Parts: sequence; C-alpha cells; structure tokens
Amino acid sequence: MKTLVTDPLVEGILRILLIDDEPIARRILSQPLAEMGYHITMAVSGNDAIQILENHDFDLVLLDIGMQDGDGYIVLEALRRREAMRWVPVIMTSGDKSETQIIRALELGADDYMIKPINLGFLRFKMRNFQRVISLQNMNRTLLNRVRQKRQLLEDRIAIEFEYSTRIQKTLLFGTIPVAPGGVFTSARAQAAQGINGDFIEIISVYPDSVDILVGDVMGKGPLAAILGADVKLQVQRQISTHLTTSNAKRFSVGEIVNAIHGTLTPKLIELESFVTFLYARLDKAAGKLTVVCCGHPPLIILNDGHTRLFGSPNLPLGVLVDEEYVEQQCDISASASVICYSDGLSDAKNAQGEAYGEDRLVKELAPYHQSPWGANALVETVYASVLRFIGDQALTDDLTLVVATVPDTGATPHRLRLARKISQITELRSFISNFAREQELPGDLADKITLVAVEAFTNTVFHSGSEITNSMIEVQIRHHEGSVWLQLEMLGQYFNPVRDTLPLEEPFDLNREGGFGLHIINSLVDTLNYSHAAGVNCMKFSFLDSTE
Repeated sequence: MKTLVTDPLVEGILRILLIDDEPIARRILSQPLAEMGYHITMAVSGNDAIQILENHDFDLVLLDIGMQDGDGYIVLEALRRREAMRWVPVIMTSGDKSETQIIRALELGADDYMIKPINLGFLRFKMRNFQRVISLQNMNRTLLNRVRQKRQLLEDRIAIEFEYSTRIQKTLLFGTIPVAPGGVFTSARAQAAQGINGDFIEIISVYPDSVDILVGDVMGKGPLAAILGADVKLQVQRQISTHLTTSNAKRFSVGEIVNAIHGTLTPKLIELESFVTFLYARLDKAAGKLTVVCCGHPPLIILNDGHTRLFGSPNLPLGVLVDEEYVEQQCDISASASVICYSDGLSDAKNAQGEAYGEDRLVKELAPYHQSPWGANALVETVYASVLRFIGDQALTDDLTLVVATVPDTGATPHRLRLARKISQITELRSFISNFAREQELPGDLADKITLVAVEAFTNTVFHSGSEITNSMIEVQIRHHEGSVWLQLEMLGQYFNPVRDTLPLEEPFDLNREGGFGLHIINSLVDTLNYSHAAGVNCMKFSFLDSTE
C-alpha cells in the first residue's frame, strides 16, 4: 500500500503517524481521525515507519505491536533513540490485553496502551487529552528554544569578551619579551588559571646597561582584571616618559616611579574596590646594583655569588591606602647573577594534598644552579616544570607568572636567540648565525662551519631531547672573544650525549651539506666541544678558532 505523507501541521492540528501492517486496521483508525481534523500519515510496516521518521516529524504515534516485519517494540526503541521523537507521545495498539504485554510497552517508553478492536469514542477522548498535553509540550519547547537562543547569545558575547581579553593579555599585559634589554638576558612564562590571566609584566631598558622589570597581579580574573592590568602598564609607561623629559640628566629612581603610579592609580582602584600587587625591580648591570620596590607582592629571589636569597620587604598593594609611601631597597649584584620574579600563583600552587609549593621549596629546587648556572630560559623552564610536577593533575588556583633576568659574564656580551623546538625554526637559526657572522666580519668558511654545527646540534636536540613542559624553548648564544667564536645551546630535557668518536667518512666532506653526517659534522668542525646535563638541563658548548686573528 502506498504511504501517504501529508503537508506540515497547521498550528493547533496534530500530525499523527499511524503504523499498522493490516489495511483494514489502518482504514478503521485513519478515517475517524481525519474526520476529527488531524493530519494522518500511514506506514505499512516497521521499516516503512523508520524511513518516514528519517524525513518527517510527528506530534503523536499510533503503533501496532504485532507486525510481520518485526514487532512494534523495535520501532518504539528506534523512536526513543531519536532526539526529535524522544518526547513524542506513543500509543501502542494490540489485540493482546495481557498485563505482561502492557507493562513491557510502558517500560520501553510507550505513553499509553489501547486494546483492539479500539473503541472509537474512547479514542476521541484520548486524542483530546493528548492534544492538551502536546500543546503544553509545544509551549515548553518554544520557551526552551527561546532560552537556548538567549543562552547562545550570552555565550557568544562571553566568547567575544574572552577573545578581546586574550588579545589584551597577549599584546598589552605580556607582549613580546625582549631577549637582551640593557645587556641583560630575560625570559618569562605565564599560565592563566581561568583562561584570562590577571597578571601582567613589563620589561624595558630605560637606561644603558640596565633593565627595569615589572610584575603585577590584579585582584580578580577576566576582562576587568585584564583592563586594570593594561592600565597599570600604561601608567608605568606614562610616568617613565614624564620623568625622562623632566629629570634633565639625573636618573629617576624606582621609588619615584612607583609612588607616582600609586598617586594616579590608587584612588581609581579604591573606587573600583580592587587592588594590585606590584613589584618594580631595576637591575643595573653597569653599577652592579639591584633596586626593588615591592607593593604587596612576593619577594624576588636572587641567585648571586653561590647564594640564594629572598629580597624585597612588602609594602601595601596599590589601591589600599592613598597616603601609603613606597620605599625602595637596594643590594649589590655581580656578573652571572640571576633574579627571579614571580606571582603568588607560583608559591601558592597546591598539590592533591592541599600543600602549597612555597618559597622554601623553590629555593631548594634552585640549589643545583650554583654548581652549573643555567641561562635565563632554562631557569624559567626549570622552575615552571618543578611547579607542574608538584601539583600533578591539580589545576592551578591562581595565575602563575615567572620572569627571570640573568647578567651575562664579564667580557663580550653574547648574541642571544630563543627558538621553539621545531625543525621549522632552522631558518631563523641560520639567519641569526648569518647576521652575527656579518656583524663580526667572520671568514666565509668559518661562518659555514658554525652554521652547520648549530643546525646539527639544534636538530639533534629537537629529535632526541624532549621536554616535560609544552612550548619548551631552546636558547642559543654566540660570541666572538679572544680569537675564538663560542656557540652554546641550552635547553630543558632528558639526558642525551651528542659527543661521539669521529666517524670515518666514505665520501668527500662537503661543507654545504647538512644531512647524513650527523654527529660527525659536530666533532669534525669544532675545536672544542663540551656537553653537560645537570638538574634536567642540557648544555652544549662549542668553540671555533678564528684564524684571521
């Protein structure tokens, strides 16, 4: 029998799917239902009904249990698996009036059970009652759709705010970390606890051979915290600019800048019922001095002359008292020293037992540094990895920000580059070596040697020395000093030793070739090679004699 599919439901008129393989049964039920004003679609079998349901929606289903191509229970289960039909009323029809049959139908999701032959008067009242229920369902569905639409609009708006806040975080709160401001090497890491970081940093070289480092933490999270953090950085830049233009030849102090920022921002923060912890540090490489003003922020850590110590007594945060006066502290600092600035998200990070990471644990983790000092990048990643190991599977409860500044050893300041652990970074590495060779007027053959060794060492690192943290970086340093060029690669990772005996070549050596020679290239081209692995940090150092000097 041909399936009849009617037009879509006019509002208030039920769409009914009648499923029965007996033509007489279909005629007996469809005619009075049509006279009642309902739109009827008939299916001659269970398979026919399933096909119809793939393309059409209904308000009510009359389903016969006993059909030749399979019982109606299979169709009922198929109906309830479809999201659109999950709440559509289903009336099972059958000549079987046993209690077991009726209970099974209801357990599988039927809403009612009618025994054949069906009493038409009884059916009429059933339809009226179900229409009332269906009308209520439709009203609820309409309201639910409106709620979903409003929720989607809200989620879209939140997503837009999150996107803008993320942009603020990346461009204004962090931006690009300079590799060697004022001749001091810097690196940083930041991890937001809730997607948008309330922390901010600024690293600038106001005077030659010195660097100013700012680390702050705005109360709260999300867009407001990001905007407040950006405003603090803006005030810093304004105050520095103002002091540079009005101080004549005199250097302005760290305390002057912090108190000027405090005077501008604190009334605003009080009005907003917010506050900012803030640390301003100036590392003067030429004078060998470190000056710090700490506004409710954790003290920084100094690694200097074989000692590790906390430095910076806290004043009140910005935004607490209008008449607070911020006092700076100063100490001596030597070449090869490092300074670590961090937010309380680091010291307060908790493991599964609720134990905080703490400054004492951080100081202990830094002990190996004094036997084999790490560069700024390795120092940042070592501390960051230590915190991640400590918290395990626990999520951060506060934003974690970490900034490291390292004073290079005396002598020629190395050129510095930080590269992601990706083979695609070889192009940038080549350009870095090429620019250095051009600046230092190195002979072409020496520049080729350095490039080949640098590329092979970098490639070996990428392939053989993975890191436990994501987005791990490799630090490259190169300098020309006392007739030799010194190249160093340093990175966090497991032990791997690139130092091997020189392998005999089976073909003429070609300086323009970078593949196939592997470690032979490194051993054959360098004058000295040293590899070390300490506290999870790999370091490769190479030297090349400059025969022109």
